[in-house]
Amino acid sequence: MCNNQLKIKGFLVWGICALFYLYEFFLRTVMGTYQHSLMHDLDLTSLQFSLLSTTLFLFIYGVMQIPVGIIIDNIGLKKSLLIAAICCTIASIGFSYSQSYVIALVYRMLMGFGASFGFICLLISVHDWMPHKYNAAFIGLSQFIGTLGPMLAAGPLDSISGSTGINWRFVFLCLGIFGVILTILIFFFVENNKEDTGKYVILHRPEKVSTSILKLFSKIQPWYIALISTCLYFAIEYLSENEGRTFLELKGISINSSSYIITIAWIGFAIGCPLLGLLSDILKRRKAIIQLSAILGLIATLMIVYMQNKLYIQVAFFLLGVSAGGQIIGFATMAEQVEKRFIAVGLGLNNAMIIGFISINAPLIGFFLDHTTKKTYDPLNAYMLVFNILIIISACAVIFSVFFLKETFCKSTVHFTFLTPKKDIIMSSDTVLKVKKIS
Repeated sequence: MCNNQLKIKGFLVWGICALFYLYEFFLRTVMGTYQHSLMHDLDLTSLQFSLLSTTLFLFIYGVMQIPVGIIIDNIGLKKSLLIAAICCTIASIGFSYSQSYVIALVYRMLMGFGASFGFICLLISVHDWMPHKYNAAFIGLSQFIGTLGPMLAAGPLDSISGSTGINWRFVFLCLGIFGVILTILIFFFVENNKEDTGKYVILHRPEKVSTSILKLFSKIQPWYIALISTCLYFAIEYLSENEGRTFLELKGISINSSSYIITIAWIGFAIGCPLLGLLSDILKRRKAIIQLSAILGLIATLMIVYMQNKLYIQVAFFLLGVSAGGQIIGFATMAEQVEKRFIAVGLGLNNAMIIGFISINAPLIGFFLDHTTKKTYDPLNAYMLVFNILIIISACAVIFSVFFLKETFCKSTVHFTFLTPKKDIIMSSDTVLKVKKIS
């Protein structure tokens, strides 16, 4: 398929991948909405809940990112997405019937395994089926659709649960049924896009997968990109899934209002993703937009931690969401740093860094909160003290984007274009053996 053509089939494949991403994103963040009831029903401490809601889910999710990239490269988009949907469906139904903490952990881990395919499959569908000159914009639009998951999992679901009395078990059972529908859609409509190379076949030197991955990991820029993306995204994910609502309640904001403020952050994220992505594509700049996102994130976290006014806090959460949207440019930049045949692995590295960082630091912050609140009669000051960690992480995004990130100008840094009388051929300078013309 031509890199700059749009096809209805491509939109359909991309749309289903985006729907699955919305689904797995909902599964990832819905636990925060039912924190109190889950802790009561399964008799959990704050640390145990953070392990169930975030750590183990995201540990499996993060560890699987690079293997997922390899799996997609080997078995294709359709089979990979089918595996993911089936796992999420089984896990959701099983979790809804869990009666003990241990059983709930097992199903939550299976849920994390299935969800780990979602974002990489979505990014591959963008790369394979959408116009390459608008990669960042389509990644941002994909994030917009996916963000409907946590938006629905926050305020709206909390209101519905309060008015109808539905509990977390019923919600996860419904999510399992939705997973069955998604699996059917994937089976019948998702296809792998076999690139049409026309009259030319690009031949590569034989190379072990492990050697190629080590070559990717030996480059410093992909690591900087992954670190910056992580620092941009951490705060919104943590506050949504863990102690964000409790912190806002300590500031005198009601439970229902706290849930809607979390939703405001995801609205900002949903707007920021396509807006920043499109702006980056139009200006042909990645670094400047990432720097802008990082500065907004630092301002937002400072406002969230230290301001008491409800209106200012709402503005801060919106800015936090817009800032977090800048991490999608990290994925577009990562794709410009690696060879085409290893894009899935490179994107997996970026996502693995984000998820791994969250899974490690969420329980760490939970531990500090438990320890600090026991030593003070003022829980709000304890939370403010511990949440300085969020400010430090946001400051790291600014520092690394300003001093270490290199501009790609929206072009691949590892390929060059070889011009022929018939068509252009994109080749890697270090892996292509020769170009063979087919008669």
